[in-house]
Amino acid sequence: MKRITVLITMHFDNSKGNFEELRKQEMAHIMQWKEAGILENFYIKSEKDGAMLIFKDIEMQEVVNNIEHLPFFPYMEKVECLSLDKMF
Repeated sequence: MKRITVLITMHFDNSKGNFEELRKQEMAHIMQWKEAGILENFYIKSEKDGAMLIFKDIEMQEVVNNIEHLPFFPYMEKVECLSLDKMF
């Protein structure tokens, strides 16, 4: 089973935006993906400076487009997308 993992490292400057409002908007996108069945897992780093998302049943280009439309995208320092085959 094919999965696409997205590893994100964040850098948020509080002087450039309202973190709480952006977080609410971001979570709305993430919950939409979960409800649509394309987001299998979502993790936030313990340090709160990034996240890992695991997508299924979706192509790489669509994943990239989804991530680029997130409200926090301008604050993402690094985004790495990995295509994986789930073994079990």
